[in-house]
Amino acid sequence: MRRLNFYGKTAEPKTFKCHKCHDSGYYEIEENGYTYACECECGKIQREQIETKLRFAALPEEFKGQTVDNFRTDCYLTPHNQELARAAKMISKRFVERFEDIQDMGKGLLFYSGVKGSGKTRLAVSIANDLVQKKMVPVKFTTALQILDQIRETWGNGRSQEGQAETESQLIRDIVSVPVLIIDDIGVEQPKDWVNERFYNILNGRMIEKRITIFTSNYRMEQLRLDDRIVNRISKMALPVEFPAESIRTAAAKRENSELLKRLLGT
Repeated sequence: MRRLNFYGKTAEPKTFKCHKCHDSGYYEIEENGYTYACECECGKIQREQIETKLRFAALPEEFKGQTVDNFRTDCYLTPHNQELARAAKMISKRFVERFEDIQDMGKGLLFYSGVKGSGKTRLAVSIANDLVQKKMVPVKFTTALQILDQIRETWGNGRSQEGQAETESQLIRDIVSVPVLIIDDIGVEQPKDWVNERFYNILNGRMIEKRITIFTSNYRMEQLRLDDRIVNRISKMALPVEFPAESIRTAAAKRENSELLKRLLGT
């Protein structure tokens, strides 16, 4: 039966994807004279929670929807590089599958390669996507330089010295408290005293609280241009995983440019 709306026109009956909860995510049941709200099996609430966690994660848009399973290893040119990529993929897959056990250890990963664009960030973000969607774990992505920029911003907020210290301390506490933190490009920052001090405070806090940290770097552990105290904590907090010394980003860009050129020339 159709109803008339406010203007006297026939109103179309509203349709729902889920007839049980009417797309609200909850339905009511009555038991012993009481009414209870139950989460619907359609999964609306879980999908909304995942979307909230993904927004919080601030993952790079170019890697949206990328997972460990769809990380390609056949795009590397040499058998050796393909083998390194397969090993990194397998480690990442097991890391997600056994996350609960690994979380108790407080152990993360350090993806390293001397070549930019080798796939380190892509796989680290893939782990983040999987942890959010499969394990509902809060994750945060940032770069080493972004952390330093955020810290510097607290110095120029016009407050008193005491107020600035409180703001910086709160920022560092927030970074320390994230259950899983991805720090991209660790080692590119200038090794200044204040940089070392801030990174030490962050990593020492995360190590003490057994928070999972995943690093990517263009340097091996022993080559990191950071204070020995920081390198020691990274070695304690993360398993080093070597990536191929090959830029798949450059190769992909060449293929895309070649395809675009063909389209533009009509060949």
